[in-house]
Amino acid sequence: MLNIVVARQGETLQWIDDLPDHCAVTVCTDDASIGVPLEVTRHIGLVRLPGQHSTGGLYLSHLRRAAARPAESTTVFCPGDPLAVCPDFFALLDTSAQWGEVQPLSQSSANGESAHVPRDWLAERPIAPVRFDLRSWAPLGSFDKTMYQAQQRYRQTHQLTDHSHPAAHFFEACGLDAFARTVGGHDLGVRDSGLLFAVRQSRINDWLATCGPALPRVSDWLRQDPAHSRIWDQFWLHLFGLPFVRLDVLSRPDLAVDTGNDEDALLKDFSLGRALATIDDTLARLAPPALTNRDHRPSALQVARAIAAAQSRRGPAQSAAPRQDLADLSQQAAQAFRTGDWQHAVSCAQLALNQDTNHTASRFTLAMALSAQGRREEALVQFEQLLNTEAPASRHAPVADRTTAPTLPQ
Repeated sequence: MLNIVVARQGETLQWIDDLPDHCAVTVCTDDASIGVPLEVTRHIGLVRLPGQHSTGGLYLSHLRRAAARPAESTTVFCPGDPLAVCPDFFALLDTSAQWGEVQPLSQSSANGESAHVPRDWLAERPIAPVRFDLRSWAPLGSFDKTMYQAQQRYRQTHQLTDHSHPAAHFFEACGLDAFARTVGGHDLGVRDSGLLFAVRQSRINDWLATCGPALPRVSDWLRQDPAHSRIWDQFWLHLFGLPFVRLDVLSRPDLAVDTGNDEDALLKDFSLGRALATIDDTLARLAPPALTNRDHRPSALQVARAIAAAQSRRGPAQSAAPRQDLADLSQQAAQAFRTGDWQHAVSCAQLALNQDTNHTASRFTLAMALSAQGRREEALVQFEQLLNTEAPASRHAPVADRTTAPTLPQ
């Protein structure tokens, strides 16, 4: 059974009549819908709320009124026009047996534009969950002006220091202290770009049992400032149990051991090996199994090898002198990283990338040296570029994560 909860803010809802018969529909509507006909013929539950509410605010109102449902059922939270953020909405409903317990479903942003190059697939259809930094609320690899301004304003309003964690402060104000501590101990999160997501009822039941008493306080806090609703909406998936990611602190590296295995030649450079392991481990923890098609997803090591092979086939060939300069700079960067001279490693790697922006080993070294210096945001940008570097096509169906080059926002 699918329970569809619709947050209606003035939209017409003809699409509801096309839902499968096994879907039960509840529409939460506010004053923005006054005078706009429903245009629905099938039976629905209708909840009218006074005033105007955000999409997330309407979801919360439903949760405060929700009756008990079977633990094995699933609730789909969707805006008034789900097709605007997920053109394949009806097709994805047919794949509900493959969903995770907390499942993002949006394919684009609320304004109809692609939020990111889709990095995840669900039953051969792309979806677009957004990875973001928990302190700045900024998505990885792009700039979200609205959330940046919200974060800056929130810090100023509440006089938070540079070392304070704004999300932890926000959820403490909501009365969700345990969740605030969890947020404060991690680095990365995942949000749904269009507020269209599904949750197993057992997760909802657990959340209401632990956090239900705080819902009146949460509602009051969200009404105090319009920005508070946007902040809350960043965390819906994690509120229902999707795990956060914590980036491990880098220790001073030891010299890499040469195994003599030609196939693993790329791993002789410690910085490259450590970066590959870090990326694979981070993404493995960041995306739950339901978000990824593991059978068709190459590891970071496979992609790096494919990129190296593609680079070796590119033409026309460079002259011997520039090629040697590039190799020397890359080697100097790697050696500086091994000895702990992080800034020299950054300088050499950047000079190498000035010659060849697709030089994988240099970008790995740059990303790791930035991480070692504590320049986390800059390092994440480099990791993001590595993951999105163009690699040769495989025999599998295309999987847009580490093998498809994105068009970055201007």
